[in-house]
Amino acid sequence: MRRNFNGSTISRTALSVACFAAFAATPAYAGEVADAATAAESAQTGGDSQSAGEAEQSGGLGVIVVTAQRKAESLQDAAIPINAATGADLTRAGVADATTLNAVAPALYVTAGGGANAGYFVRGVGNFTNNGYTSPAVAFNVDGVYIGRPSSTIASFLDVAGVEVLKGPQGTLYGRNATGGAINVIPTKPIPGETSGYVSGSYGNYNAFGIEGALNLAVGDDGAIRIAAAVNEHDGYNTDGTFDAKDVAFRGQFYAEPAPGFDIRFTVDYSTQKGAGPGTDVFGAYGLIPPGTPGREDPPVPGWNFISAPAAVAEPFTGLHTPEALAFLATVATAPLFSPFQDFAYPSRDDEYLGVSAEMNFELGDVDLVVIPAYRQSKLDNIFNGPPFKAAINKDTAEQWSIEARFSGSTGPVDWIAGAYYFDERVEGVNAFNQFGTVSNNAFDSQSDSLAFFGRATFNLSDDLRLVGGIRHTTENRSIDASATAAAGVCLEDPVGRAPFCGHVPTLPVGLTLQDVLGGLDPALFPVPGRNPQTAFNPNGADGVGQVFPYGPFNIFAPAQFGPGALLIITPNTIQRSASDKEFTYRAAVEYDITPENLVYASFENGFRAGGFNLARGRETYDPEFIDAFTIGSKNRFFDNRFELNAELFYWKYKGQQLAALGVDVDGNNAFYTRNVGKSSIKGVDIDFQFLVTETTKLRGGMQYLDAKYDEYSFDQVDLADPGDPPNFLRPVTSCDTTQQPIDPVSGKGSYIVDCSGKQALNSPKWSANLGLEQTIEFSAVKLVGTLDGRYRGSREVGFNYIPESRVGSDVTLDASLTLAELDDQWAITAFARNITDEAVSTTVQLGSGNVVGGTYQPPRTYGVRAKFNF
Repeated sequence: MRRNFNGSTISRTALSVACFAAFAATPAYAGEVADAATAAESAQTGGDSQSAGEAEQSGGLGVIVVTAQRKAESLQDAAIPINAATGADLTRAGVADATTLNAVAPALYVTAGGGANAGYFVRGVGNFTNNGYTSPAVAFNVDGVYIGRPSSTIASFLDVAGVEVLKGPQGTLYGRNATGGAINVIPTKPIPGETSGYVSGSYGNYNAFGIEGALNLAVGDDGAIRIAAAVNEHDGYNTDGTFDAKDVAFRGQFYAEPAPGFDIRFTVDYSTQKGAGPGTDVFGAYGLIPPGTPGREDPPVPGWNFISAPAAVAEPFTGLHTPEALAFLATVATAPLFSPFQDFAYPSRDDEYLGVSAEMNFELGDVDLVVIPAYRQSKLDNIFNGPPFKAAINKDTAEQWSIEARFSGSTGPVDWIAGAYYFDERVEGVNAFNQFGTVSNNAFDSQSDSLAFFGRATFNLSDDLRLVGGIRHTTENRSIDASATAAAGVCLEDPVGRAPFCGHVPTLPVGLTLQDVLGGLDPALFPVPGRNPQTAFNPNGADGVGQVFPYGPFNIFAPAQFGPGALLIITPNTIQRSASDKEFTYRAAVEYDITPENLVYASFENGFRAGGFNLARGRETYDPEFIDAFTIGSKNRFFDNRFELNAELFYWKYKGQQLAALGVDVDGNNAFYTRNVGKSSIKGVDIDFQFLVTETTKLRGGMQYLDAKYDEYSFDQVDLADPGDPPNFLRPVTSCDTTQQPIDPVSGKGSYIVDCSGKQALNSPKWSANLGLEQTIEFSAVKLVGTLDGRYRGSREVGFNYIPESRVGSDVTLDASLTLAELDDQWAITAFARNITDEAVSTTVQLGSGNVVGGTYQPPRTYGVRAKFNF
């Protein structure tokens, strides 16, 4: 009989206890873990021995309870593509924040860019970075609340009961539509009538220090307060001190049952992130091969030659701010200013996040009602360098309000759920992106709201066969009011036989606003009376029309080139746009229980991600993207519940794909923007297993084969060459096909069509595999638990430009732990090591200013000890 734990049969108090027990159970001794939901049902019904015995799991694998389908059910009964991990699993794998979640979900890739940027990919669907006016492809939900800014995730992993990773579009039940999937972080809930808690501390290499604790206080028989806090710090993994952490997090919850059939839970969380944050490693730079040079078309990147950085610079985990890296970058001088790259700003973070929410549950006869109102705020104050910026500065404040209401119940053989969701977000930001010879300064006010109505019904055709249908209508409205300036220093030297060089003209200073940038320049650099931009720039000038100011000392070159060394051209731009999208999305599925422990299912679901805006002239808008997902799956347990084997076949069709990356606007100025690049086909198989070999020995693992490629992938990029230059003189730096287009008679500019069709999708290795062993040895009063986990990822693309450096090879990482614990887990001491072989695993490779190639890595080898005491 299918174990479905919905509110019609189990009180929410008992269910809360059940979910906590299932998540908190120590996985090292799975034989002790019983079916938590059955325990809850027994508690509610008076413990009917017959029904409890039918679902008893003692002696077999434990049960994880998930709520991914807006109801509590066993992970094995959830007929959807999902990975789930308990809090103990996350601790064992070293998952302290979202950036390391791929340790427990092989289909998920998380990239950490500069500052607070975090990007999520599921099977090639995702974005490298997100800003204040883009939406992520993978939705991040904490305690049932959608988080609009993916940076706002640090407090999420405090006192965690479990994490769910849903793969594929979430088109019916979830807050805002997501095309790639969803991440659900579930904190440990207050336990009514109980006083308990824990304290844990850890210390490791890189001076890693962590302390975490939680206290659950009973408030009468039917209420509780739960308070949790954590501090985590470590020195920089990079030689230059970057890639450090200084994180503080707090969460408080209050649960009460003030009346029969009604309970309420209030939550507040607060967290900060400080330090330098992620750093950038420098690999080298691309230099132009002059036209007419033999073999110019033959390199992996036609027309360009890669100049590797010295070994002391390119070595992983060195960082951009070492003396050797700075010396190498000082040799780079590229268009338009051709001055050496110097005076990098050192990165810093000072970010804070606040969230307040409530969950109210009403039993209205045969119908249950859940209402979740929430408010969140994030404040970002970041300086970062990746990819090799002199400085990128983000100062954003985001506020979001949301409310969700869901009714659920059963009508005859039909189980149903229906509801509405409203989301309203405003982001105000001031940003600057300094690439030495060019600076983009912008200020924006972005607003969006989403209103959705949804419903899903499960038709129980028999005890074993079910049909599922779901529909959602979403209306997304958005607007942006932004002002931006693009400042570019243009070298006027016109030499013969070599590239120009304006080493005597300084690169542009670091500043949050254009006024800050100009204020950092010596007024003597503007020798023409009345043409000093500090006083003469008109911020209300015509959009797209550059205002020109002579820049640099006079008479530096030969008499024929008498004049200023360079020009400073400042181009203002304003963007005031609004748009909306309205879409229906659907889900249809069939589920069949071959036996109580063997489930097969097939489903179709579609999803969309709304369009949006860019602060890039000529590229101000982009369209929605759409995905259709077909799945056939099976979930099984064999051998008296000792062997679990799940398999999933999937096929996704992806249209209008959005990708966000660095590029240039129609005026040739550097810009970060999202574009629609084409279509993808994504198909493969995903298998995972657990095997309780003995009561104290468990094997676990998984494998994914993924064939993800771009059927159509093309975009246009402005041609930066002058009209008199030879054909294909400054073609884009990419291994994709490029076709030079004629000069547009209106704009006076040419362009290239970049075509990457047929390429492997980003962050989508063909083969991925996990394998783990867990062994417990019991003594009279204590137990010794050892774990060893290995992960393999095949070769993959980790950069938007498809250059050889972004094609990383396969890698294998190993983690291990050894725990000495009391038999009833009152205390435990653990020695751990992660990435034992110190593998340098690339997460992002990007092409930045001066065609410098830089990237980031997953953490190097870390090790330490951790102690935990439960009370």
